[in-house]
Amino acid sequence: MENNNNKSQAELYREERKERLAKAAAKNAKKSPMSVKAQKTVKKVISIVLAVVIAFGAVAGVLNFFDIPQKTVKVSIDGVKEKISLAEINYFYFQTWMQSFNTAAQYEQYGEGMGLSMTGFDYTKAPDQQEYTEDQVQFTGVAMEDLGDIKEPTWQDVFTYSAVYQLVNAKYGAEKAREAGLKLTEAEEKEIDSQFEEMRKTAKENDYSLNRWLRLQLGYGVTEKLIRNITEEMYLAQKYYDKVTEDTTNAVTADKINEEYKANKDDYDVVDLRIYAFAADLGSNHTHEEGEDHEKEHAEAEAKAKKNAEAFLEKATDEEKFIAAAKSDILSKDNKSTKDPDVSTLVENTKYATLTSSYSEAVAKWVYDDARKAGEIAVVDGENGTFYVVMMKTLPHKDTSIYSSDVRHILIKFPDKNTDGTATSTKDEDGNSVTNITEATKKATKEKAQAVLDEYLKNPTEDNFIELTKKHSEDVDSSGNPNYGGLYEGVMNDGTYVKPFTNWSIAEGRKAGDTEIIESDFGYHIMYFVKAGNLSWYQAVQTALVGAEIEEGIAKEIEDCVHSVKLDSFTINWTLKRENKHISTIIVNNLGTSHAGHNH
Repeated sequence: MENNNNKSQAELYREERKERLAKAAAKNAKKSPMSVKAQKTVKKVISIVLAVVIAFGAVAGVLNFFDIPQKTVKVSIDGVKEKISLAEINYFYFQTWMQSFNTAAQYEQYGEGMGLSMTGFDYTKAPDQQEYTEDQVQFTGVAMEDLGDIKEPTWQDVFTYSAVYQLVNAKYGAEKAREAGLKLTEAEEKEIDSQFEEMRKTAKENDYSLNRWLRLQLGYGVTEKLIRNITEEMYLAQKYYDKVTEDTTNAVTADKINEEYKANKDDYDVVDLRIYAFAADLGSNHTHEEGEDHEKEHAEAEAKAKKNAEAFLEKATDEEKFIAAAKSDILSKDNKSTKDPDVSTLVENTKYATLTSSYSEAVAKWVYDDARKAGEIAVVDGENGTFYVVMMKTLPHKDTSIYSSDVRHILIKFPDKNTDGTATSTKDEDGNSVTNITEATKKATKEKAQAVLDEYLKNPTEDNFIELTKKHSEDVDSSGNPNYGGLYEGVMNDGTYVKPFTNWSIAEGRKAGDTEIIESDFGYHIMYFVKAGNLSWYQAVQTALVGAEIEEGIAKEIEDCVHSVKLDSFTINWTLKRENKHISTIIVNNLGTSHAGHNH
């Protein structure tokens, strides 16, 4: 294995970042390629620092009534010509709070207290009424050092930091975009116009002017002009950040990628394993208090777990026997279990970092040790009383699967009724959809797909395939319109598309012009392979180098500036005190008078 001293800037950056900011992740549900385009690589949002350089005096009540301070009092930004107003801070602060409120409230449907448990945020309280602790960093990604010298931070400080970060991203990026000659397209301008027409329509339905409606909904000083300006700046900023990412990516040569891979193979190689765990059972009466009894109890439980793991090891002399041993152990704990030992013990295409986070550092070190051999099996002490029986299916190797591909398809959907007249989709007693497609219906649907493929094979060109999508495909785009051409770009194994569609698109050995009929829950897809992107190992190295380059360049400079802002300055606290009262009113209106923590 590689010594830490030999690690690249990319890896050192990743390790430091992971240690500093714990991040919560959520998987998207599987979606049909009928309605969702592949998500593009997430762009690094780049921001810059705010330096508060204003002296704020007493403001008359009449000025407050008309939100004049929020509109006119400005804060300077180092390196950016345009200043920001308190109203703009209010806008981003409110949006950040609303996102957290909605997320926590949605989790609450799974049980009382689940919102707080899953997000760290108490949506029944205003942000300034709840403490922010080190334990909650995992939910937000905002480290304590990001909040400056604040000794006892609240969620107001977190939302303020986030608001400033977003706001200066827009200002900085838009200014750089204009310097680079980047402009909004006509389509983008129309898109922005349509957003405001929807807002205007909603305001009118509630008997308000748009400005009055925005002020009531989003806070003090928020107007149509302010939001339009922010929206245009965000569009421009994204153009600039896309350009930075593209330019940085283009500057990473194949030689640099190969050098980084050779220097840090363990960071990029993948491995296939079988793993089965035996955890020490301390029992429901176990106490965490220190003492001789506790130590004896813990040692006995660990010794038993290790003994069980070693007994399993003696049986699992090859892969087939490994699976059989797992099945026997599963049934010994629950003789009615339907858990599949083949699936549950298989770990494929996994990296060192994933093994560390999912199992333990000890497991990762053992697996990636140069002394390992294919087929080798051992008991690894995973620490914390857990012992893992690990079998090497393959040695660590380059992931040569396709990272992403461009494909086209023609979708022939299953009909609403089977050939015998019964419905192909029904509801169970709980109201859940249940598919009821007969084999005869599948056969008839596939014959339609085969007829279309046969028509294509008479003139096997991409242009002909595109024309056939217009005649036969039942696919629609994200707006619900016919997806003429059937093109999906950047298809990758990220859960965006149904598995059969994804698996075919990124299968090894695909060549331009390949075609095949595949089945999914939606029907039959006549696939056409357009082109492959990078191999997965190459893409992983490239992404790491690009991320490190951006992080060590303008992103670091910008972040350093953001960290210099005094989040609890008198000026910011003054405007957010009023904004928190506005938020408290919304909480009370939604949840009742027992919440929010503010007197009115």
